[in-house]
Amino acid sequence: MKTYKTIGVIALLFVALAACVPAADIPVTTEYVLTTDMRDGKFVFVGINGEINGVANPTLYAKPGERITVYLVNNGWGTHDIAFADLNARSAKITKQGETTSVTFTVPDKETSLEYYDTSFKKLGMYGTLLVSGTQQQPAAVAGVSAPTASGNVVEYTLVSDLSDGKMVFVGKGGGIEGQVNPDLRAELGDTVRIHLSSGEGAMHNLYIDEFNAHSADFMGADQVTLEFVAAQEGTFTYYCAIPGHKQIGMAGTFIVGSGVASPQVASDNLSASQNTQTVASAGPADPNAADIILHPANIPAPIGSRGPEKVIVELETVELAGKLADGTTFKYWTFNGTVPGPFIRVRTGDTVEVHLKNLPDSMMAHSVDFHAVTGPGGGAVFTQTMPGNTTMFTFKALNPGLYVYHCATPMVAHHIANGMYGLILVEPEGGLPPVDREFYVMQGELYTAQPHGTSGMLTDDVTKLLNENPEYFVFNGAAMGLTSEEHMLRANVGETVRIFFGVGGPNFTSSFHVIGEIFDRVYDQASLTSNPLTDVQTTLVPPGGATMVEFKLDVPGRYILVDHALSRLERGLAAFLMVEGDPNLEIFDGTVTPGSGH
Repeated sequence: MKTYKTIGVIALLFVALAACVPAADIPVTTEYVLTTDMRDGKFVFVGINGEINGVANPTLYAKPGERITVYLVNNGWGTHDIAFADLNARSAKITKQGETTSVTFTVPDKETSLEYYDTSFKKLGMYGTLLVSGTQQQPAAVAGVSAPTASGNVVEYTLVSDLSDGKMVFVGKGGGIEGQVNPDLRAELGDTVRIHLSSGEGAMHNLYIDEFNAHSADFMGADQVTLEFVAAQEGTFTYYCAIPGHKQIGMAGTFIVGSGVASPQVASDNLSASQNTQTVASAGPADPNAADIILHPANIPAPIGSRGPEKVIVELETVELAGKLADGTTFKYWTFNGTVPGPFIRVRTGDTVEVHLKNLPDSMMAHSVDFHAVTGPGGGAVFTQTMPGNTTMFTFKALNPGLYVYHCATPMVAHHIANGMYGLILVEPEGGLPPVDREFYVMQGELYTAQPHGTSGMLTDDVTKLLNENPEYFVFNGAAMGLTSEEHMLRANVGETVRIFFGVGGPNFTSSFHVIGEIFDRVYDQASLTSNPLTDVQTTLVPPGGATMVEFKLDVPGRYILVDHALSRLERGLAAFLMVEGDPNLEIFDGTVTPGSGH
């Protein structure tokens, strides 16, 4: 991490910047110096003068009508600026390490709370509060904490995250809210509100109250954080967890100030903000460096055969990266080992499997892994909730043969799965599987994007669509029509026997798996490898979190299409090609190709 090494350097820098006071009719009476940095995997502003020295996203203070200057120094983490949108004030962008910029403005002639942020990195953590107060307080040395004004009492609450009836919730601790789920919190106008927060189930959370620009730091595990702000307006507001998906599955409550009735102006502002959230999100430009996230369907370890039980080490990395979703379209995937699905894992009954899960340092989320092949709590997820930059490990005994799904199980679980975090693990029976000529690995999933299907550019995920089970894309191996390209399609020859390991990551839709122009000679229903297979099957059902193994012999050359026979999904990207080469077999199939065929 790049930081300023000595107080002398900071002091010299501040003196140099302070000498460049902008000309104005109103003299600048307050100056702040911030730099850019990364802390706990997030981008932040860090104060480097006076009382804010070393504080991440510090609260800045000004008196009503005061003119202030904020200087920003680029510490080498990309292109940055600083904006005070409510004041229509924004600095120039700075791109190089050591480059500086500034913005000077006059604050409103009334007490209020305003937000400042980096226009490029706000969503990644670069935002804070400017508090305009008649009695200027010294800033608290805690990121994201607002100091109180001189008026009002101090009101304190303690909330702990928990799981209740299948939902994520806040639970009150102490006083009149003891044991209450998402309790109502109350304060009087002008009160200082302190909310103490901790994680009861170990997942990552935070707490936001947007109308007060009150945003806590993220917390998980044994972390304890405190959010402090002034109840500066009357009304009824929502407090919630802003980790994607958490609000939608229960982590929200009511914060009531005074009578609970907002002024007409405040109500109008809130209505406008609500209306703005209904607009369709625009896509940014497609990432020119987006990776090919498609795991090639032939990328499968060799059959195990007749070897005895062993210790097998599985290395998984959770990688968040921009990937190619379709031509001209990219998406921020969350993956195991940089591909969708994650790697095909192959063990045998009786093996001891040692799983190492590494979450890369540049991840923005905690991740984990749940193997459906595991006998034990959470399928391993309870041992692998892994913060960015950390590694976890657990072992399990492969007791039951079969083909099993694995996936991330960090709340909101469906969100992690939908963004690409799923794969298959094969536990071969003793003696192995019957030999075939070719094996392929295909998984079906859904993507829930804020932008409509077919939009070009860099798309973003949409948790509301996810909870409403309204996907924009259905995909095989992560990308729209990804397994139809010359590079990624399945390939085989006439006379060969093909085995397809097929699974559904989902997280929501069942697949009616079908190969157009072929009949499955054998279907291992529900991926049971110890039951007699079904024979002569046209289409087989595979639920989300489930799998199957199908086998068939190739008698006729040509292009065969893998589909979900809920065929509207083909129009949203769900198809794969099996290209079969060899001599025609006119006794089995003969005719003249007609124009207009979709095959």
